Amino acid sequence: MSTGTTVPEDRALSPDDWSHPAERRYADAQARLADHYDLGVESRVTETDAVGRVHYLVGGDPDGDPVLLLHGVGTPAATWLSLFPALTDEYRVYAPDRPGLALSAAPSYRDRDLRSFLVAYIVDFLDDLAIDRPHVVGNSHGGLQSFLLALDHDRVDRLQLVGAPGGVSRDLPLLFRLLTVRGLNRVLLWLLNRGDPVENARQSMQRVNVVDASAIPDVFYELLAAGQDLPGRGESQRSLATAQGSFGRAHPLFDIRNEIARIDCPTQFVWGTEDAFYAPDVGRPVAEKMPDAEFHELPGHGHTPWLEPGDEAAELVQGFLD
Repeated sequence: MSTGTTVPEDRALSPDDWSHPAERRYADAQARLADHYDLGVESRVTETDAVGRVHYLVGGDPDGDPVLLLHGVGTPAATWLSLFPALTDEYRVYAPDRPGLALSAAPSYRDRDLRSFLVAYIVDFLDDLAIDRPHVVGNSHGGLQSFLLALDHDRVDRLQLVGAPGGVSRDLPLLFRLLTVRGLNRVLLWLLNRGDPVENARQSMQRVNVVDASAIPDVFYELLAAGQDLPGRGESQRSLATAQGSFGRAHPLFDIRNEIARIDCPTQFVWGTEDAFYAPDVGRPVAEKMPDAEFHELPGHGHTPWLEPGDEAAELVQGFLD
């Protein structure tokens, strides 16, 4: 499902370039979050054959090696902005919004070949920008997409999984098991989104993503709250939830450990000991079977460790890519 908004391609966009009020509010919050980190990133769009409009953030050295950042199932590309300062001096950094979130198109994920559909827009995106094999950093659902880019398309130079990635287990936390049940997910999302949207966003991040939220600025929660009102977002997210599993059991695509073991590009796992999805013990055996992988634990860190206080996660990302 597209939002119906027409925005210009091939130039940096401002909030005023979006015609829908909810999109303007989101774009404004995104710009204020970039300002909070003193970033000169640009907001852009490209049209893909797979899904239509893909919005992305881009910054850094135009001549630097490309780095592709792939976010999780419920967090937008702007979640990566706090990591940009560690990378933009050396690299050209791209962070696209997965379709169904933020300012990208909002298609239905029902009745799709999930394995191909999850990465088709990324392949189109890379082709449109003439990027062959970027360094890829994936978080959570973006980790599953990263694996598929390497396995099915050979489009990954160096691979880094920051936070527990999809693809290593079909076991899901209780909330995410319940969200795979069609109808029930609508009720659950309604219950979770009652009340003040900013406070709901704050509680969601602390429930799923971080152990210590003290480094997350208020404008980030305002961004997440603004995302709830974007046209088509709710329907697209529910369709993805049910496509990813049924009645509490994840799609077989979420356990491709035997295939992951064949990925031979340099790989690093960065895993918080308090990750709400999987403990490090789930990922370490996967890394040990890969030909060129290393595994780092971050004590006291959660599912999006670069959002925790301190620089440990950012230093690991930067050090691995360097």
